[in-house]
Amino acid sequence: MLKGRYGRLPNTIALPCIPSCSHYLKPRWQNWVTRLYKRFMSLNAAVIEPVGGHSGMDYYDYGLCNGLQQAHVDVTLYTCDEPGILATTPFKVKPYYVRIYGSDPAWRRALRYLKGSWQSLHHARQQKAHISHLHFFHIGPLELINVLLSKAMGLRVIVTAHDVKSFADGLSVTLFEHWSYQLADRIIVHNQVSQHELLASLPVKPEKLAVIPHGNYLSTINAKPMPNSTAARDKFGIPIDAKVLLFFGQIKDVKGLDLLLQAMPAIVASYPKTRLIVAGRAWKADFQKYQHIIDQHQLADYCHLFIEHVPHDMVSTYFAAADLVVLPYKRIYQSGVLLMSMSFGKPVLTSDLPGMVEIINDGNTGYLFGTENAAALTKKVLHVFNNASEAQQVAANGLALVTEVYGWSRIGQQTAQLYATTLEVKNPGS
Repeated sequence: MLKGRYGRLPNTIALPCIPSCSHYLKPRWQNWVTRLYKRFMSLNAAVIEPVGGHSGMDYYDYGLCNGLQQAHVDVTLYTCDEPGILATTPFKVKPYYVRIYGSDPAWRRALRYLKGSWQSLHHARQQKAHISHLHFFHIGPLELINVLLSKAMGLRVIVTAHDVKSFADGLSVTLFEHWSYQLADRIIVHNQVSQHELLASLPVKPEKLAVIPHGNYLSTINAKPMPNSTAARDKFGIPIDAKVLLFFGQIKDVKGLDLLLQAMPAIVASYPKTRLIVAGRAWKADFQKYQHIIDQHQLADYCHLFIEHVPHDMVSTYFAAADLVVLPYKRIYQSGVLLMSMSFGKPVLTSDLPGMVEIINDGNTGYLFGTENAAALTKKVLHVFNNASEAQQVAANGLALVTEVYGWSRIGQQTAQLYATTLEVKNPGS
């Protein structure tokens, strides 16, 4: 339900249709509905997400901003100078965060970040934005400054907490987390586990939080057809009749690549033609520890390693080559790779963490195994290999789920509704 000074409105009303159906309403409702419709139509939001194409957030940014635009929000994305798929979009993109990544000294990159924030928010005010929508994976001084600058410029602040707690030591500062979330007008989390952890760890009232899911990847996938499996495997030098596992995305300690490598000897013993593709660059981690496991178990002939940033034109090729995507995460809040895999129509095996269980129904929309249990991982991989027809049906069910429930048009409407209620109700739950 929408709630504001005008009362409540069912979520099922399709706002673009209101003017044409207003004559069906009682007179006392007509003015109220028209005013609310105009509020939606005039929403102007600045989405500030500096990661962008540097680490794969461009897919998310594209989906969210496109969904917001479909919900009649005038949206501008402020991001980094690595556009990725954002080079061509139906919405406005301002790459004001220039050279904030790389090997330059941290202090210099921080100054560039602050310059990008100032340019972004100054431009947003010139464009008469109402909302500053910030995206956080951790909260340090730069993230807090973005909140303070947004408030100083008179913008309502929406924060999407992608990771409630950072997966790297030293990136988040607890005091800054408290201040940032207290100052934010509303906070978006992507699932129930994130909501529960945020409420348990920080003094935030439940009314301030909104659960809006992460969206699928269908719009970007459908823009370019996926190559067939044979062509993809040829590119990687993988036999056509191999059983191919895919570990895709940034390599972090919490993502459990070591667990998958430890399971590989038993998998290979049952299926000697098994191949593992690892595609993604290491983040705050040394790949040598994974290479040590490969060498220790003599797995080099079974592993195809692409330890680098995955170019956008190669993403579909990796998924086309795979029989099964494996996400053996040890800790996670939500996973874009999970939704991407399901969007590609691939069966997914993931650890049974709460954030994953909210999406995956074991044996129906994907497969689950006991977190950090290499034997359980091995057993489930072999089950999938032994039941190819079942795996195809599971993949089809997963694709249907992300199509129906995790579409960006729906998410854009939910986010637009949150923007509108934030402008109507000052600091709910603060």
